[in-house]
Amino acid sequence: MAVMICLMVLFFLGLSSLSVAQTVCSETAPCGFRGGLNFVKPAVQRSQNGLLSTSLNVEISDFTLGWLTTKRRLYNASFPGTTLRIKAGDRVRLDLVNNLEEPDFTDAPSGSLRFPNTTNLHTHGLHISSQTPQDNILTRVGPGQTFSYDYEIHDQQAAGTYWYHPHLHGSVFFQNLGGMAGMLIVEDDPQTMPAELDLASCPNNCENDIPMVFQLFQYSTADDGSYSSTQRDINDNEAFRLNNIMIENGTQSLEEWLEDPANNVQHILVNGQLQPNLTVQPGQLMRFRLLNAGGIYALALHITLPGGTGSPCQVREIALDGHYLNQPREQRLGRSLLMAAGRVDWLVVCRQTGEYQLRSTFTSNDHPSMGEHPSFSGLLLTITVQGDAVSGAVFPTSLPGRPMFEDDLRDVSADDICGKFAVEVTPTDTLNREDFDSSVIRYRTEVGNIEEWHLTNTEYVTSHPIHIHVNAFQVISYNQYVGPVGVDDGADHWRLFSQDNQTCMWQHTNYNASVAIDIPPNMLGNLGHETRQQTGGVGSLGYAQIGEWRDTILVPPLANITIRFHTDSFTGKVVTHCHLLADADQGMSMLSEIVEKGGNLEAEPTSAGAYQWSCMENNPVDVKCSAPGLLKSSFVFITSLAISVHLFAFQ
Repeated sequence: MAVMICLMVLFFLGLSSLSVAQTVCSETAPCGFRGGLNFVKPAVQRSQNGLLSTSLNVEISDFTLGWLTTKRRLYNASFPGTTLRIKAGDRVRLDLVNNLEEPDFTDAPSGSLRFPNTTNLHTHGLHISSQTPQDNILTRVGPGQTFSYDYEIHDQQAAGTYWYHPHLHGSVFFQNLGGMAGMLIVEDDPQTMPAELDLASCPNNCENDIPMVFQLFQYSTADDGSYSSTQRDINDNEAFRLNNIMIENGTQSLEEWLEDPANNVQHILVNGQLQPNLTVQPGQLMRFRLLNAGGIYALALHITLPGGTGSPCQVREIALDGHYLNQPREQRLGRSLLMAAGRVDWLVVCRQTGEYQLRSTFTSNDHPSMGEHPSFSGLLLTITVQGDAVSGAVFPTSLPGRPMFEDDLRDVSADDICGKFAVEVTPTDTLNREDFDSSVIRYRTEVGNIEEWHLTNTEYVTSHPIHIHVNAFQVISYNQYVGPVGVDDGADHWRLFSQDNQTCMWQHTNYNASVAIDIPPNMLGNLGHETRQQTGGVGSLGYAQIGEWRDTILVPPLANITIRFHTDSFTGKVVTHCHLLADADQGMSMLSEIVEKGGNLEAEPTSAGAYQWSCMENNPVDVKCSAPGLLKSSFVFITSLAISVHLFAFQ
């Protein structure tokens, strides 16, 4: 009997081993991806004695996730790129070496994905010059070329979490989607930061300073994030695709299997890993630097205790987009919204042993502020809390101050505001009613001004994260939206309607009156953001809080947000664009310019003679600053809210 039992055990063990062997995945026998490896920080390079001298080599590199190896354009063969750590006042000399090769896809028209092998570099969020050899996104580094960037970091650059990525119009989305991104950190001065914050921050306590770069790994064609379909759109080299590998059943290529939405290859990676496991000690105070470098999906971040019992981790937000809050604060609605390109710094302490999860979770309540915005819900990271407890971890009661050019602008007088402008999101991936044109300056203002801009969105169901280069901005108010509503036909034709259902008299350059476009039902259903934001968002996560400093903000459908900022220190061209990067490549981007005092303020603000928000009337008004001889701007608009919905209104 004992022999029989042993034989039976061996038989079942053999079946078990066979089952395991049969579930081993490969590129010819694909299956779902598994996460759970130990969390790894990206490699780091630091400035020394006021200088960071480094290079980023752009080349085709292998990136492996589980059983799949893909060909990607990467910085120094790393997904994500190396974390660069600098200090205010540093100099950064960086050689961008483009080892990509011809041919480049140059035949597509502007507004299409193109130039897969031409690149450049943007230091996202830094207060820095946009002139060559610094952060000029019009720089082109072609295949086989090297460009030497020489950045002079402002001596009052805000310490915080920033990042770098390519920014050549036409290939921003593709190269970013492939993995070309890295964190850039401006370190605090340990002598002036609160002791509690120092315990969780480099340079003294780097083990507790934890960068997390969220990037998209997607082949599913369920929406616009598929890497392989983007390869086709940009005419990528066939050698870098996966369509020549046939899976074992012989009916599909590996690329077709990956693209099938049923296989759900749609993941957010953390530092290039799928759902890694971060191990920490109970009571360990940590600084999480969270960067959404995915280029598409919004994240709603929180830490949960899966079992539902025990002590949850404590989380305090301390910075947004690299800019410190006035003091640490609890998460509004228990989550932190991270739009594409956004960053948030957390202080975190988990005092009880156990397993926790960093997740992104959106609810139906978020729709009123976000509309139909692409978003990701799911597990990102597991946090295992074990080992000896660390005692004494407390949150600071104050945070480092912001630089002088980020003083509070909420209560400045009208006489002190020397420039006004409106950014208008319009259909078919346009800004201010036109596609991006690098030869057109839509607005000019002078260095040293206080600017007041309105970020507006004519689209009635879709929100957009709008990013402005060079100068961060402060959120002043959400205002009543009284502008037109933009409607497209899905085939690049679009029309503006008034809010009382009339076709606007003032349209745009590419307007074709002969194309029939119907007024959609419930066209005005998303109005009312000013009320919802003022009442705490009514449970909706998409609103910023008044007074925050940002470089990227979500503009909801049919919204009008007032922002203000200083045009401090730097002259040069300034890019404003949507950070849904495919939108930007397809045209949702524009240039303004900051000039010296007394410089030329002429610009091309209109589309077919139509100013932003014009509909039945078209009413620019010129205003002067209180300071003698200083023009307020190229143009501004009527400032009354007590007017019909057909007119532009500043609030």
